[in-house]
Amino acid sequence: MRLDSHDFSPTILGKIVRAAARSGSFAAAAEFLADEAEVRIGARHLGRIAHEVGDQLRAERDRRVEGLRDPAVKPEVPVAPRLAVIAVDGGRLQTRGDGSGRGPGAHDPAWREDKVANLVTMSTECHERDPHPELPRCFTKRREVVKLVQGVAGAGALADVIEATDEGPPPLVVFEPTAEAGDDDWRPEPLVRTCVATLGSSEVFGPMVAAEARRRNFDAAQARAFLGDGGAWIWKLHRTYFPGFEPIVDFVHVLTYVYLAAKAASDSPAAVWDRYLGWATACWQGRVAAVRDELVQILGAMPPPEGEVVKSTDPYEVIRVTIGYLGHNEGRMDYPRYRRAGLPTCSGLVESLVKQFNRRVKGTEKFWNPAQAETILQLRAAYLSEDDRLAKHLRDRPISAFRRYQRTKRRKAG
Repeated sequence: MRLDSHDFSPTILGKIVRAAARSGSFAAAAEFLADEAEVRIGARHLGRIAHEVGDQLRAERDRRVEGLRDPAVKPEVPVAPRLAVIAVDGGRLQTRGDGSGRGPGAHDPAWREDKVANLVTMSTECHERDPHPELPRCFTKRREVVKLVQGVAGAGALADVIEATDEGPPPLVVFEPTAEAGDDDWRPEPLVRTCVATLGSSEVFGPMVAAEARRRNFDAAQARAFLGDGGAWIWKLHRTYFPGFEPIVDFVHVLTYVYLAAKAASDSPAAVWDRYLGWATACWQGRVAAVRDELVQILGAMPPPEGEVVKSTDPYEVIRVTIGYLGHNEGRMDYPRYRRAGLPTCSGLVESLVKQFNRRVKGTEKFWNPAQAETILQLRAAYLSEDDRLAKHLRDRPISAFRRYQRTKRRKAG
């Protein structure tokens, strides 16, 4: 049977670990295993196994980070990608204190940010001319744009628009453009994804992403891109670890800023939409400075808000923040050049990835011990990565009975 220390065969252990990584909770994973695999295991026992394997994956990750200091460490992937893309973003989960001596319940609850990186190889091609100079149709449909902006900015930013439509609040969404003839031929196609996640700071996160990029030979790629939503910490990470990658601001976040600015600067729904279309098209075509200049003129004609505390939803503040956002990121918004070079312009893949992490770790009833949150993030990352790393780890981990069996088999053969 080749049982390990948990008295499960390698095959059953693999089912247990994958169920723990895939399901929304350890209890749900145990129920799934009982129903579908006829494996009887308690939720707590399953959780101990999951955290044990997650801790092993964390140790492997940390060893790769240590290897960054050693120039002799070579990439594990010998083939240079055509296009290597790194996109980073953050999610949120709830943590708790240890609650020593204070009885049951979640003590000292707090929201923490988990940082996620999506490292994906893509197939692509360059173009002599801009393959899609006009704003894509998915960004010109009013109701879809409202839903998209709400998914990025939150329901509060669009309360009056939603009430005006009389259709109720749309659900939160991650941008996934609809496939329309002629609209998607120019976009690069994703091939293989791996991911990195941690509760650590951006200073801790950066070397983890760099180690994974080295492992996958990203520095040797013919073309390289680094995408983010415009946050300062993201571009610091880019400057520190990936200066050879083209920095690109996610266009959907740009679209969100200009839509909210159009809403703040206009006094009717028709004027909002006209301004949005004009500004979004200008940004898509690389005319960011013209949009910023127009916003500066609008801001100059508006009276500043009174009082010491200014609400973030105040029209003056919305426009002021948008001007700052465009000015800070203009050098990362040359979308016509990116499209000619066959590079992506949206970070929807990493936003979708964050959502997949959230399904496992985020919930009103989930309060994680920070150390255990870190191990379950590693388990989820291995499960979501498309290089079969979870199966490889279960086969090769130091305590694996299967690994001992394979070594014994090779010695006998020798």
